[in-house]
Amino acid sequence: MSTYLLETERLRARSFAKQDLQELQELHKDPEVNRYLTPKGAWDLTACRARLSEFINQHKKYGFGIWRLENHSGQFVGWAGFALFEETAEVELQYAFRQPLWGIGLGTEITRHLTEWFFENTYYTHLIARVHPDNLPVKLVLMREGLHYRETRSVEGEAQEIYQVLSPSCRRLALSA
Repeated sequence: MSTYLLETERLRARSFAKQDLQELQELHKDPEVNRYLTPKGAWDLTACRARLSEFINQHKKYGFGIWRLENHSGQFVGWAGFALFEETAEVELQYAFRQPLWGIGLGTEITRHLTEWFFENTYYTHLIARVHPDNLPVKLVLMREGLHYRETRSVEGEAQEIYQVLSPSCRRLALSA
């Protein structure tokens, strides 16, 4: 039986394991899933193996990382969690779902719960999320869940908008100043 790191109304998150490779590859064969995630397109088997290894090692190294998401029936639906954005040394929230599950509120649900989990379980002052300027649905999710536009920067030759949310304690300090 798996240990779940996070449970929401419709989702459960656990650490990735090596046996999750096939599900990860199936998700990232879909060009629509990858459209805003990477300028390199679909992940081939080699890329999936490398990313899966990163996901597993990040969790071991930092105590958080990208987690496998499933519904309460145990069916793989995507992934979500946190990664280090090396360019700024900040932690960023990320998620990806199977395309048939888009538009039913799972992005909002996981963003809300991940943000709460992050500030309850870490000492970071803020959390960021990067989004392609054309990805309006994700930008709306981020804003609805309290992240605010901070800047646009070039990442690997692609424009990325950076959204940010302060920890509850930093928000209180900012409001009292």
